[in-house]
Amino acid sequence: MSAPKADAVPRAPAGLVPVLMYHSIGTRATAQFRRFTMDPAEFAAQMGYLAAEGYSPVTAAELAAHRLTGHPLPKRPVVLTFDDGYSDFVSAVLPVLQAHGFSSTLYVPTGYIGSTAGFLRNCGEEHRRLLSWRELRDLAAGGVEVGSHSHTHPQLDRVPPAVARDEIHRSKCLLEDKLGQEVAGFCYPFGYWNRAVRSVVAAAGFRYGCEVGELVTVPGDDILTLPRMTVNAGIGVDGLVRLLQSGHGARRTAAAKRIVWRVLRRGVRRIGGDPRSGWQSSHYGHSAGEPVIAELDRIAPWEEGPE
Repeated sequence: MSAPKADAVPRAPAGLVPVLMYHSIGTRATAQFRRFTMDPAEFAAQMGYLAAEGYSPVTAAELAAHRLTGHPLPKRPVVLTFDDGYSDFVSAVLPVLQAHGFSSTLYVPTGYIGSTAGFLRNCGEEHRRLLSWRELRDLAAGGVEVGSHSHTHPQLDRVPPAVARDEIHRSKCLLEDKLGQEVAGFCYPFGYWNRAVRSVVAAAGFRYGCEVGELVTVPGDDILTLPRMTVNAGIGVDGLVRLLQSGHGARRTAAAKRIVWRVLRRGVRRIGGDPRSGWQSSHYGHSAGEPVIAELDRIAPWEEGPE
């Protein structure tokens, strides 16, 4: 079945690569997690659109290699990332990706592998199942890049330094031991990081890191904080097209907002929430800081349209 028609996205200038962030692909979710649980038919339609428009998905590690060494990328590259390692990756995501010959990158919190998403307790999704070690080994052997999403999915910029170090180093060691291969990539839980956390990621031996940022990646981006763009459930193919267009927004505005948000989270406890769960102040949920961010968006929106 062909993808629904949508306006084509103008080809981006050379070197600009969108990194898309998905979570769960399924039909059931709590109200708080619904925007991160995309219907399988919607996901299939989006992948069909990317195929029809000539996009060539690569792994995040391949993008990093291109940025670091000039390793060539195919025409119209895009990176498909999936956070948290939900079990529906095998049943709902992988068959669609394989049908198109698409590469992908999966980021997993090692403390929950083979269990359920305890880090989603605050939104009622603590029983959502994650992949097992056997499934991860099979995926890695089949070409899916598996990267670290820490050990227990905390807000790394707000936990004690020793905890952050353990979260980052332990996850890399576990993944490499269980998968039998190098793990190149780290994905900051909730997209939260600071200079100290970034330094630990570098010291642990990761070759690249991903945040959120809601921007397309460009040459010169910091390799340990590559930005991604959130693909929310319900936006359809047209929404994906708009997202691919809007990722070329003002980078200075995005950086300013990130600084303001960090200051708010450090200085106002009710905005920061519990750093070990992170849910209330994450990109996923509702927080006391949302009115502030909404006002920032009104004054200087993240997205200013294509260049």
